Amino acid sequence: MQRLTRRLFLASVPLASGLISRASLADVAGLPPAAKGDGGSLIEALSRRRSTRLYSDQSIDVATLSTLLWCAFGINRPESVGHTAPSWHTSMETDIYIADAGGVGKFDPASHRLLPVLDEDIRGKASPQPFVGTAPLVLVYVADRARMYKASDEEQIQAAHVDAAIIAENVYLYCASVGLGTCLVGGADKAGLKHILQLRDSQMVTFVQPVGHLKEAAGAA
Repeated sequence: MQRLTRRLFLASVPLASGLISRASLADVAGLPPAAKGDGGSLIEALSRRRSTRLYSDQSIDVATLSTLLWCAFGINRPESVGHTAPSWHTSMETDIYIADAGGVGKFDPASHRLLPVLDEDIRGKASPQPFVGTAPLVLVYVADRARMYKASDEEQIQAAHVDAAIIAENVYLYCASVGLGTCLVGGADKAGLKHILQLRDSQMVTFVQPVGHLKEAAGAA
């Protein structure tokens, strides 16, 4: 993710030389701490929660991204590795991929890190719905069914979508609390994303969710 992740790496890891080689990116991908004390009340966030399909060109800063990802599926109980969203039998099968103009990264909740995946802008390929690719960030939810091995195939598919939708609602509420826009999209190019991200057979895309600053007169529902 050349635009976002390189800025993240340089901002979060002070180096004497001021330079970070591509080979070391995965080692220095720490996100800044989530701003857990920021934002308004839950009632206020619920009153503002809506789906937005028009976004401005303003980028999402790294501090905001860090808090957004923690709210989505970060760890809020380190002693038990508990997350901010539940999952089927605590399978924690959902991974969040983050796409921006510079490429794709994957959120690692355990270390609160953003791991580089691709140097390609795939936002326009995430969904046949054109508005998705106009957002500065697109979250791609990927479920690893291998972590749900006790469930039947039907249960795996159903639970994976339910769990991802709960995570997405956390994103909705955070966005509402800080004045960002978002929209959960079921019409993702799931086969295309699986190929682009080189996912394993056990992994499946459930939803995509663009995130961005509100554009004036944005359409909402």
